Amino acid sequence: MYLLFPVVLFIMIFFFFINHARKKRIICKIRCMSCCEKCELLNHLAEPFGFCYDSKQDIFSSRTDAWQKMFGYGTAYDKAALPLNMIFNTEPVYFNYDKKTWLIQMWKGQYGINAGAEVGIYHANRTIAPALRHQTIFTAVDESEMLPLEICLFFGEELLFTTSHTHWWLTGFYMGFWAPPASLSARIKITFPNSEMCASFLHALSDLGYRPGEYCQDLNTVHLLFTQPKTVSADLLWLSDWREKLALWRTKMLCILFLKITDPFHCTVDRILYLYYYLPSVFRKTICIRSFLPKRKERKYRKGILS
Repeated sequence: MYLLFPVVLFIMIFFFFINHARKKRIICKIRCMSCCEKCELLNHLAEPFGFCYDSKQDIFSSRTDAWQKMFGYGTAYDKAALPLNMIFNTEPVYFNYDKKTWLIQMWKGQYGINAGAEVGIYHANRTIAPALRHQTIFTAVDESEMLPLEICLFFGEELLFTTSHTHWWLTGFYMGFWAPPASLSARIKITFPNSEMCASFLHALSDLGYRPGEYCQDLNTVHLLFTQPKTVSADLLWLSDWREKLALWRTKMLCILFLKITDPFHCTVDRILYLYYYLPSVFRKTICIRSFLPKRKERKYRKGILS
């Protein structure tokens, strides 16, 4: 019995030094890599999750060929977000054009340890009655239907990032940053292919309650300021929902933990590669920023892509 404590202590000290030496090797390995090597490796690692890394702005964004495209989008997906540590404001804009009902949806908020924003473009293959729209899963648009999009995300008066691309689902996620949805605002720009589609979208915005000053039109381009969603009743806002308050507290603690664990580094690419080498399971959870599926189905689908 008296010998047990020294043996346990010796084992603990041994593993402490082994772990310390391993961490030093990983830190040295990352610091010896060039910036191009780091970005290339991180993009390779992020690709199966549907994302790419923008080194100029230090953010993650969705790829046009992201696997999430296969599953479209619907109201049911937003309802499943809270257990996945995603707390956001969202604005679905439905409108009819070309004998189809279209959905252009905007999001901004906290996605795990990321502050971010999104714009997605979807449509049904027919016109959908307003009463059925929230029950419908809309299909992501084809490549020929993608629109030029731009998102500028602000935290208060501070610009976090600007991202633009012709896309079906433009996103930007700033890792290791905590911001409640109400503290974020997004300036969104959408360019439509013709005046008819632009007018249909503007009419839908007006019906939601948007007024001049919150949006403006420049030919077939719409500039929109997304702050407080018009389609969410006051009793569902995050400040009045204790479950969302709890989820926000949880994401704040995860942010602090992420920054503490990756403390040897300050740039996202270094922090993520450090997790990849040091804590692979944590890396996989961190890089899976935005999911449309339950985790089990998502892992199964990604496995099918990679095999």
